[in-house]
Amino acid sequence: MTVYGAVARTHPTPMPRTPTPLDEGRDNLASEGITRAKLNGQVYTPLELARQVVDGLRWPHGAGLNCVDPTCGDGIFLQAAVERLAAAGLGDHVDAIAGFDIDPDAVDAARARLDGVCRELGLAGRPRIEHRDALRAEFSAHAIIGNPPYLEAKRMPDAVKAQVRATCPVAATGAFDLYAAVTERAVCALAPGGELAFVVPNRILVTRATSALRTWLVARGRASVRDLSEDGWFGAVAVYPVVIGLDRAAASGWVVSTAPDAPDAHFTPEAIERIGGRVPLPRGPMCDILRRVLADPDRFGPLSRGIHVRWTVSFHRRGLRDAFVFTDRPDSPHARRFLGGVRFAGNRELAPYRITWAGTWIDYDVERAKDAHNGLPPIAVFDEPHVVIPQNARRPRAALDRAGHVLKDTFLAGVLRENADPAWLPWLTVVLNSAFGHHLYEALFGGTRKGGGYLQLLGSYLHGLPIPDPPAGIDALHARLAADPDDDAAWRDAEQAVRAAWRVTEAESAALDALPTPAP
Repeated sequence: MTVYGAVARTHPTPMPRTPTPLDEGRDNLASEGITRAKLNGQVYTPLELARQVVDGLRWPHGAGLNCVDPTCGDGIFLQAAVERLAAAGLGDHVDAIAGFDIDPDAVDAARARLDGVCRELGLAGRPRIEHRDALRAEFSAHAIIGNPPYLEAKRMPDAVKAQVRATCPVAATGAFDLYAAVTERAVCALAPGGELAFVVPNRILVTRATSALRTWLVARGRASVRDLSEDGWFGAVAVYPVVIGLDRAAASGWVVSTAPDAPDAHFTPEAIERIGGRVPLPRGPMCDILRRVLADPDRFGPLSRGIHVRWTVSFHRRGLRDAFVFTDRPDSPHARRFLGGVRFAGNRELAPYRITWAGTWIDYDVERAKDAHNGLPPIAVFDEPHVVIPQNARRPRAALDRAGHVLKDTFLAGVLRENADPAWLPWLTVVLNSAFGHHLYEALFGGTRKGGGYLQLLGSYLHGLPIPDPPAGIDALHARLAADPDDDAAWRDAEQAVRAAWRVTEAESAALDALPTPAP
């Protein structure tokens, strides 16, 4: 697949009549040294994966034979479609298969590939491969397949962004991406009873930018997700892929598959709405646990009823950090201990139940920061007890800070809601440090997983975390762990308390223990 557009311009310009791939990035982004493939969002799919995607469709035994890959690249998905059509004894209809691409070199490569495949299979006809722009192409098909290009709006030339906004009103929301735009166009081209299967980034399941697209998809039939994040199809990439599907012949709902040998998990639109419209990726026993939790909103209400997760300190301009952050205490009445201030230290000052301050200070002079056009959160966020949460981690972890550390934006601050039970602070800390807390968050928001397997923890996700009220005795249990984070017996008691609160059965608990769990 290849992105659609022209050379970058300072202002929007009309799209060219002859489709051409990008040769430059946006004017405000350095493109020197970036490959043409990366500029165009090109990530080609292994043939065996393309075969699996196509084999997962009813096609060619469904509503009709027309099959299109609107961003076909060198024709991998089209090869899989030709092979499946031939295996079904319908090789005489190979001309019902078509592919488009904006890159003339890709079109030539796809034609050569398909010519060889058809010759090898003894087919007289050939698929139609055309030099076309999928954002402009008018077509209809019973099956639409492929791996659309991944290109964030911030990296698109202005003309491409304008074209997406003009043709894809659902996908062109917030920080949109080209793969979402192509998905919208493809769904609009599906014939009644048709099917779509695209390889796309897992973030389609969770981001605000794709929220409207998810709602729009499931309103048109049964949407499905197959998680590819642990299958290694694309090697060491920062983006974790999923197969997103839509079956216009089936009733509305979401079907999630996370392992070849595991049963599919079915979720109603109402259950999905309970977690902010995001699509979960539960594994093993988490499928049944999650369905049970989402069906009981009275017991498992959102975390936001007790805790407000706040953004922390960001510096928005290069060099500004050095004016406010110091290795020695500054001579200022606003000097505060600062977590996350050590360069390149990430969030390593935070361990489960423990904060190890590395010695950096911040001059928390709100007026001086305001003069530098850099707002700071209200200092009350840090003066009150707060739960320190890393924004990115292989496994969630947390510590309750009563010492008033100021947090850099590598951390989030969980503060108590007005009039909420103070036990929410130790309760959230215990939950996030537990193995069950990891499996729950991963099941709900596995679509946040990115380079190296890191989950992203944001307030918009955490606020919707379904969680029971703090159980009796949680303060004392937290106090044991805060006093000695290496107390194995206390860890076991905490894990048992968390699982009991979520009503995890003995069988489910044993199955959870068999799941891979990163070290805390």
